[in-house]
Amino acid sequence: MKPKVILLIYGSGGHRAQMEKLLDRIKKEYEGTQVKFIGVSESEASIHHPIIVETYEQPPFRNKYFSLMNLLSIPLKYYNFISCFFKIQRKYNVLSIISTGPGLAIPFSVLFKMKNTRIVFIETWSRFETQSYAGKTMYRLADKFYIQNKSLAKFYPKAIYSGLL
Repeated sequence: MKPKVILLIYGSGGHRAQMEKLLDRIKKEYEGTQVKFIGVSESEASIHHPIIVETYEQPPFRNKYFSLMNLLSIPLKYYNFISCFFKIQRKYNVLSIISTGPGLAIPFSVLFKMKNTRIVFIETWSRFETQSYAGKTMYRLADKFYIQNKSLAKFYPKAIYSGLL
């Protein structure tokens, strides 16, 4: 029987900081249970937290600045995402996904959504007047979508306001 896990997807910088705060809040709830946590992070953004049993590092989903090299790297990135998806699927029973962004959450959420995995997305705390690229897409994919600033409710009317992590 494969271990039950919750898959955490996050990036570097603020995305990582938000995930660390979330883990500190929920670790007591999962102590003593059979549910474990694994991470998928952007390269070199891994969190070393006692609750995370394994992390898979991935290249960033997209670069904000367009270049020919970014365009040429797309097939390799998708190969990496799909390969990682199958590694996780073979090894674990993924109960749900929790993501604080960035766009790295999108391909994994699409793939796991086809396996009926529940998806929770937390829009970044640094957004007040604009939507993030990941937020726009994940709003349609996520089973639960949280915002940390009330001003984002105009963009995400079905979102749940959670306050800051």
